[in-house]
Amino acid sequence: MNLPIYLQINLSTKKVRRFKIDAETFRYYIGGKTLAAKLLYDLTPAGIDPLSEEAMIIINTGPANGTGAPSSGRFNITFKNVMTGGIASSNCGGNFGMMLKKAGYDGIILTGKSKAPSYIEILDGNVHVKEAGHLWGMDTEQVQKEFPRQYGTIVIGPAGENLVSFAGVLSGERVAGRCGAGAVLGSKNIKAVTAYGTKSPCIYNKEKLDQHIEKWVHFL
Repeated sequence: MNLPIYLQINLSTKKVRRFKIDAETFRYYIGGKTLAAKLLYDLTPAGIDPLSEEAMIIINTGPANGTGAPSSGRFNITFKNVMTGGIASSNCGGNFGMMLKKAGYDGIILTGKSKAPSYIEILDGNVHVKEAGHLWGMDTEQVQKEFPRQYGTIVIGPAGENLVSFAGVLSGERVAGRCGAGAVLGSKNIKAVTAYGTKSPCIYNKEKLDQHIEKWVHFL
């Protein structure tokens, strides 16, 4: 069994480590929003403010992401709901999920807060937190033009920077618009997360998967 590998980034300390999902957890919470909700519940201290430094935001993919399976190219953002304090989940299209997987990771767990406006760059397994003062204040369309077109990107605009409780996160023209994900990234001084990679997911039986995809496409 190929277990998911997540990045855990503490923005306050700039410490980056790999966070491997154990086999028992993966068996019951395969991927996407269910696994992220489990991680958020287990790792988040009770009673914290959704926009506090201790709050966590999880960006993750599903196990079929990057395989070419229909509707598998999406990603999920999970965090403490800015407006209600419950578990929030916002799903989004675009190419970020696929590129994160190609860069070697199934998900990202962000905690802490950068001292200055920053963005996260993930390139074929290498991770850097970079200064983003020159991007701060840009709208979502402007900031995405600052990165190479082949990158997968998620970005916030001025609403997220100013912690508007319903601010969204954009990837291309797609929006993760539920529950204030943009405000949570803004509270951590993160303007963007970019990913690019050349890895391919390991598929147990690619021939069978391709046959199933072909049947699915004809069914649709």
